[in-house]
Amino acid sequence: MDRSSDPYVNKRWSRLGGDATMASLVPLMRLVPLRAPRATLRPCYRLHRQLALASYRYKSTKASEEEIDLDEPLKFSTSRAATWKARDTYGSMVTEDKMPWYQPYVVALSLSTFLLYFCVLREENDVDTSLRMSLYDRIEGLEEKQLELTLEEYIQSGKDTAPVRERLKEIRESKSD
Repeated sequence: MDRSSDPYVNKRWSRLGGDATMASLVPLMRLVPLRAPRATLRPCYRLHRQLALASYRYKSTKASEEEIDLDEPLKFSTSRAATWKARDTYGSMVTEDKMPWYQPYVVALSLSTFLLYFCVLREENDVDTSLRMSLYDRIEGLEEKQLELTLEEYIQSGKDTAPVRERLKEIRESKSD
């Protein structure tokens, strides 16, 4: 029997936007199992196991209501928080995944290459020289204002103001020249 002439299949497939030749494949699609493969069920199993361990941890360290005295501070080492792991709250569902054995070596090599280039091999440019300039050289009058504020603070606290006055005098003399 020609499946493309089956009115049920043609009607059903035409609703999906297919043609009569594709409609003949619809009965074959019924033979394909729609169950999820076993590998996709593993994360659910791991999540169930993780929740079971967390509930066991919760039950094993739970103090009875008679033992808790609300007038005294709670001791961390005997509380449930002492046994709670961060991965239980923020961790991934897959607990068996570990980093590869070569990951520390790759990170160390990358970091050392980065430092070697930026600290040794790279040539200086105009940005490097501009970063070496003092902030007082960049902003006119900043050092003088800073010294005036420091002088007021030293006077209020009773500290020796001679070095501050000396530097302030040098700046004002160089400014007048």
